[in-house]
Amino acid sequence: MTRRSPFGRRGISVPAPEPGVDPIDVQRAAIEHDRDLAWELFEAKPTHRRIPELAQSVLAREPAFTGMIVLLALHRSACGDNDEAKRLLRDLLGLRDRQYLNALRILRDLEYGDKEYGESLGLAEAVLREDPEAGWMDRMVLATALVYTGEREAGWRVTDEAVELSARTDPERYPRALAQRAARFLSTGAPPHRFLLAAEEAIAANPAEPMLSTALAYAYMFHYRMEEAETLLLRVLREDPTNTIAQGGMTMVRGFLDPIERGDATIDDFRRAGMGEAAWRMMCDQMFDTGLEEALAALTRVLPRALVRVLRGRLGRASTRDTQGEVTLLGWHDGQDPGSGAAWGLAEPFRLLSSQEIDEMEASIARDPAAWPEWAADDGYYTLIATDDAGAYWFEGFARRLFRRGADGQVREAAPSLADWVWDRVVAFGGEDPRQGASISGDAR
Repeated sequence: MTRRSPFGRRGISVPAPEPGVDPIDVQRAAIEHDRDLAWELFEAKPTHRRIPELAQSVLAREPAFTGMIVLLALHRSACGDNDEAKRLLRDLLGLRDRQYLNALRILRDLEYGDKEYGESLGLAEAVLREDPEAGWMDRMVLATALVYTGEREAGWRVTDEAVELSARTDPERYPRALAQRAARFLSTGAPPHRFLLAAEEAIAANPAEPMLSTALAYAYMFHYRMEEAETLLLRVLREDPTNTIAQGGMTMVRGFLDPIERGDATIDDFRRAGMGEAAWRMMCDQMFDTGLEEALAALTRVLPRALVRVLRGRLGRASTRDTQGEVTLLGWHDGQDPGSGAAWGLAEPFRLLSSQEIDEMEASIARDPAAWPEWAADDGYYTLIATDDAGAYWFEGFARRLFRRGADGQVREAAPSLADWVWDRVVAFGGEDPRQGASISGDAR
């Protein structure tokens, strides 16, 4: 027996309740069916167009099923509308019902994903206040938010505490906690010695961690433990010969070991040049796309017009093979007009040198060392970069850091690397900072 829909022949025929069946139970079952179907659709395809229709239908019939608001927020986020997802979750938080903690966690993660680290930190702290049994992953999220809001040491300390909590309360997932700590140390720019210890523990618990194993090899290079680095890289490459970062690591480690084995150099020679530090930075730049090439591309997008006008054209590819300057930088712009150093808006003039100026200065130093006593006496690696047109010069030197040598001969570090100096300019001109552990205050390292 059926009851005809009041909407005519095109309406849906709804089965009449069986004798003795409570209509309220039937309605409840229908609501729960639609609720479960909405979640199943989300699991299969988070952007499915029927999800909002089903969720809103459930809420209209049973407002207490506020898990549908959580589902709507997740659906909107999957569709790329994080603003609407956050609005839904904030409204849900106002109800303070049984979905409160779920909403807090999801909103926390959305804010983090949008790089709203201050908001994410506040929500992470709220999760721990509201849930006395919050697990180690909640503390990991809090720790990372601390790093990105400038509390770097506190964040790394809380990460260690989260691992200790895992060992006590979740031993089955302890290897995962160790891997999470090492990965988060790497992604937030923890010092190599801190990452090294964490990665060693993680790999001892689970050797099948190629990314961590590769990064650990570079950490060994940073500490001039070259044989250990080589052993680890060989293992990674046996598993995946196409791992380009591991391939680059093998090239570097042989660049250390071959001269040592031939007797042409010692490990102390490389230590004095800071080559281990340079290798670590090169790995990080490659892994996180924060090298000089990426920095210059980002800078191009935010350059003020006044600066664009005084930068020279790029140096041709053929010419970069012969210059003694920094080829990536010169391939971006071959220097800057003389006298235009104020265009960067820095406290002192900074003018990029052209390839011709660099090569002429290098030739002059070689020809008449007495006229350039500070440079002629510098037997280490250096590459000229810029000048203030008043006797000061910037150059890449020890460990490929950027230094400034003043007209008085005094040398100070200007930036951890040329790429870092460029990223600082990107941030100053309003661009985003992708470097590991870059905080909302702009303090990147």
